[in-house]
Amino acid sequence: MKKLNLLALVCALFIMASCEKDEELKLPGEVKDFKFLEAKSYTEWTYFSFSKGDTVNVTDYQNDLSWDIAFHRGDIRLNGGASGKGKGEAINTGVIVKEGSEADDWTSVTEAPKDGYSKDEVGKVTIAFTGANIEEEDQPFSQVASTWITIDISNPPPKYTYHHSIYVVKAADGKYVKLWVYDYKNEKNAAGYVSFRYQYNESGSSTFN
Repeated sequence: MKKLNLLALVCALFIMASCEKDEELKLPGEVKDFKFLEAKSYTEWTYFSFSKGDTVNVTDYQNDLSWDIAFHRGDIRLNGGASGKGKGEAINTGVIVKEGSEADDWTSVTEAPKDGYSKDEVGKVTIAFTGANIEEEDQPFSQVASTWITIDISNPPPKYTYHHSIYVVKAADGKYVKLWVYDYKNEKNAAGYVSFRYQYNESGSSTFN
């Protein structure tokens, strides 16, 4: 009987050690900044891969798993739902990055929410703007992640309001990404260039610290 109890204890310890090892392997990803991604076209989207850390060429976005997120002016598209066959979806964490406390606000989001995510849906996207007339088209995009900015074109020139929300999105492979899209202009103050910070957890971790 004692031998059986000892064997059970050894097995339990082995299982616990294996679980702890698996958890240790699921480390949070590196925090990266990508500056001035060109998204000024009204007719074309710019596609980006979190795993590659760069833009990718995409011709058939709804059947291509090489991309995770795409930008079109102030619009954001994720590879999931109506936009693609990936697992992409998004949630607004409710954390706002405030000027002067960027580091603290960013690190305050430590865990990916378990539920509450929204997939891309079809909605109105501006495909032409002459300054007097606006042309729109039904296209799929993330109504959640696209709230990072408000662009008011009612009275030229356009006015840009950044909301500085931190989102958690899922990449095409379903892995968690913490995302903050914080600027829409390049170093020359030209609009249509998106800058964002992200942390892609390639290991599968749901924690960000």
